[in-house]
Amino acid sequence: MRAAFYQGSRTFTIGEAPLPAPGPAEALLRVRRVGICGTDLHIFQGHLDHRVPKGGVIGHETFAEVVEAPAASGFGPGDRVVFEPLSFCGACRACLMGASYLCYALKIIGVELPGGMREYCTVPAARLLKVPATLADDEAAMIEPLAVATHDVARAQVRPDDRVLVFGGGPIGALIALVARHRGARVAVVEVNPFRIDLLEAYGLETVGPDIDVLRFTNDWTGGTGVDVAFEVTGNPAAARLVTDVVRVWGTISIVAIHAEPIPMNLYQMFARELVMHGSRLYAREDWEEAIRLAASGAVEVAPLVSTTIRLEELQRGMEQALAGGPVMKVLVDLTT
Repeated sequence: MRAAFYQGSRTFTIGEAPLPAPGPAEALLRVRRVGICGTDLHIFQGHLDHRVPKGGVIGHETFAEVVEAPAASGFGPGDRVVFEPLSFCGACRACLMGASYLCYALKIIGVELPGGMREYCTVPAARLLKVPATLADDEAAMIEPLAVATHDVARAQVRPDDRVLVFGGGPIGALIALVARHRGARVAVVEVNPFRIDLLEAYGLETVGPDIDVLRFTNDWTGGTGVDVAFEVTGNPAAARLVTDVVRVWGTISIVAIHAEPIPMNLYQMFARELVMHGSRLYAREDWEEAIRLAASGAVEVAPLVSTTIRLEELQRGMEQALAGGPVMKVLVDLTT
């Protein structure tokens, strides 16, 4: 079967790999789509070489169909599925607290463990979720990033009528904005890419473009008090420096982006306004279930976020295209061609 292998910073090669054999509690899947996400771009740039092995297979935003599965799993050949790409111990303090997705021994399928950038993969059947027939293949491939967004919004406790400012209008930022709006919040997105601004505005979202002063906008938008919740989804140090200045007294800051290096932040506002800041990394099972409901019902329309679909052999170009930040939102890899 075909597979893409990570060879180090900015290098993938396409080659042949043996068909994986499922273990007793595993399902064998035929991969249909894999999304390229921000984590993959960090991998591509060599930022996660301490986690991704040379010759490793990435891809955690995976949509597939079942080839075979354990008899008692509830899944059978032809079922359309996504999966939680998580391997956790179940015994550490995080797991016992109910945060298995933050397991102290966590490994992620598509990062430390072989992922979906290959024609077939095996995963524990317990991690599978069925995809409704109403969702097209490209839409199904957006369930994983939507699960990230549902988790982020739930963790930040976004409520109806909250003012929410999202720094970064890429795929995750856009989905956070759409989920928060679905919960009844008023949302604005800070973004500099004209293509993404147009796409966000086509969704009916308010945007704060590069020619608008963010602090002045926030003061005008909130009557000088600050927003209830701010999400940092850019990974840009300038946004992280600004994020504490836009939040009201007792407001919430959610750090969603990966910041590969330590950066300065204005912690005075943390003290002065008694702000709450937290990280938001992955997702629990219920976040996946909510994501599937939102996508299948059309409450969050994911199809417009898919900019292009490429073949596995074009992965190198797709990574470069996504990293360049031009007229692109989400790039999907089609493993069926």
